[in-house]
Amino acid sequence: MPEMTLLSSDIQLDKKAPLANYTTFRLGGPCPVLLNCRTPQQLEQAVVYLSSQHIPFILIGGGSNLVVSDEGVDCHVIRYVNETPLIERDGDELIVAASTSLDALALYAAQAGLEGVNYTSGIPGTVGGAVVGNAGAFGRQIGDVLVSATLLTKAGIKKNVKAKDLGFRYRHSILKETEDIVVSVRLQVKPADSKKLLAERDETLALRKSKHPDLTTHPCAGSVFRNIEPTSKAGKRQATGWFLDQVGGCSLKHGGALIFDKHANIIVKGPGCKAQDVYELSQKMAALAKEKFNLDLVREIRMVGKFQGMPDGIQNIMW
Repeated sequence: MPEMTLLSSDIQLDKKAPLANYTTFRLGGPCPVLLNCRTPQQLEQAVVYLSSQHIPFILIGGGSNLVVSDEGVDCHVIRYVNETPLIERDGDELIVAASTSLDALALYAAQAGLEGVNYTSGIPGTVGGAVVGNAGAFGRQIGDVLVSATLLTKAGIKKNVKAKDLGFRYRHSILKETEDIVVSVRLQVKPADSKKLLAERDETLALRKSKHPDLTTHPCAGSVFRNIEPTSKAGKRQATGWFLDQVGGCSLKHGGALIFDKHANIIVKGPGCKAQDVYELSQKMAALAKEKFNLDLVREIRMVGKFQGMPDGIQNIMW
């Protein structure tokens, strides 16, 4: 492996880093080298360097939507996360580094009296990850307020794209296929009453706390499957958790992987849990939904690396 002497000394390099330390599920084996990048400049330098050395890599953010294989991965990993929010205001737009946490963005906007992203309060992960998966809540999603994004190809080529170029749909963008990297984004906001926004934020945080696992005690990656798309019988999306609950989802388990007792669409890490257990349990959930309701569930969480029984033909490390 070439020595990374061309990289800035403030990019922390961790060799044989256990990826369990960098996901909210607290699962997963090691990677050869983890590069910790916080700023757009560090990210660009790392991508350009790895590309120039023909070193394969993947990029992760907060790791809140990932299940990493017990074997880990055999490529380098860039982690693009900054504990300090990198946000600038430009009139009624916010310029945000993709390494900024989604919740920090929500807090910044609420305190500044800017409406448009308050619904993201309490959602774990980074702004970049939110854009890739078009994250949202309460019928709203980040693609609704995104004006443009600065991207890096895996070859290190920078480009600016409009929201319409990202193919946003429910919990999806074309970035899942292209693997282009989100460096920073511009978001449309509008002035509003700060006290009202902060009160709404408190309500949202309380609601999430009542329904979702505490990641410090119940490590997980949120909802396993996307909600069900509207049908002729239902004019809006239906909660996948309801269907799974009807087939006894809350009592399901596989190895150390358990279903969260308050939400049948969330797998949590129990004692002795392996990443393979999570994958097997998700397969069992999908099979029951198919058998009982003839539903083809679509995964929302992303698998990273190789799993026993994974579908043939998977080309990407993150799938």
